[in-house]
Amino acid sequence: MLRDPRARGALILPPIIQLFIFSSAATMEVKNIALAIVDLDRGPYAADVEQRLSGSRSFTRLPRYANVAGARVALDREQVVGILVLPSGFSPDLAAGRPASAQLLLDGRRSNAAQITAQYVSSVLADEGAPLSGLTGASGALGTATPGAGAPGTTSKPNAEVVIDNWFNPNLDYQWFMLPNLVGTLSLGVALMITALSVARERELGTFDQTLVSPATPVEIALGKLLPPLLVASVQATLYLLIVTLLYGVPFRGNLLVFYTAVLTFAEACAGVGLFISSLVRTQQQAFLGAFAVLLPFALLSGFATPIENMPWWLQFLTTINPLAHMLRLMQGLFLKGASVASLAPDLLRLLEIALCTTAAAVLLFRRKAA
Repeated sequence: MLRDPRARGALILPPIIQLFIFSSAATMEVKNIALAIVDLDRGPYAADVEQRLSGSRSFTRLPRYANVAGARVALDREQVVGILVLPSGFSPDLAAGRPASAQLLLDGRRSNAAQITAQYVSSVLADEGAPLSGLTGASGALGTATPGAGAPGTTSKPNAEVVIDNWFNPNLDYQWFMLPNLVGTLSLGVALMITALSVARERELGTFDQTLVSPATPVEIALGKLLPPLLVASVQATLYLLIVTLLYGVPFRGNLLVFYTAVLTFAEACAGVGLFISSLVRTQQQAFLGAFAVLLPFALLSGFATPIENMPWWLQFLTTINPLAHMLRLMQGLFLKGASVASLAPDLLRLLEIALCTTAAAVLLFRRKAA
């Protein structure tokens, strides 16, 4: 496969293109928020809240409404993510040093956007010393808020200041989170596909039987199939490292030797799975479907999109045998944290165990099928 110029282009170019596309498109960051404002106070503190929100890059539209009923129509039509109600007495209470509350009504149909909007608004109100009285919202309907319903900031004191310090990613740049994860995710697809399609392709071309009658043993042939993914993975990892650090400005604070050790071990683990699939199928189409069936669970159980801590306990157990989950932790530790070898050792050792198990299983199955 590596001797074919078109195959080499298919191995190198698509992952690089995916890196550019995913870094821009695959984001859960919420921007261009439209938040309705119902100002029943019309005092200086309420005006200051509106000014702070309008000065944020996250909010692009802050339409004003005279009452909640008018703003609810906009929310039902998904024209706004939420409604911020500043009640009468908001400014006098803050001026007198008394607790003041505001109400935020959120569209539950867009949960991610609603949660992040709540965090943005809560931080602005916390600077004013005004906690939110309730965060409500439902799919297709507007809920009701109850003062003191346990919303963020309900224990804030008047005129209190909230200081937030973000470790490892001071500006909360989403690309700093996304790009190190993509280094592992894209490497998974390449290493898996190369080995999954290799034997099936030779079977279709009729060259696999010729390989079996060669002086090489089935074990030697299987091990030879596992070497190309390691070479491709090391080259692609170098390209990813240069692109992520030089073009996107993501810092690399770790050890290069540990980085390449993790990449090669991860590629070996994925190549073992790919060879296992390739030994079970007879056509490239079957191999592709088998690889895709493995790729999706690996990605979903890696913590890339959903935190592992939010998964059920039995799914959390499955993540311990998922090589991508360990690879993502290693990449985050190397790029953002500058973690020491000792702190990365558990994931490296577990990745090595998975690589040994998948390689041994693939070689045994390959020898059995080739016999």
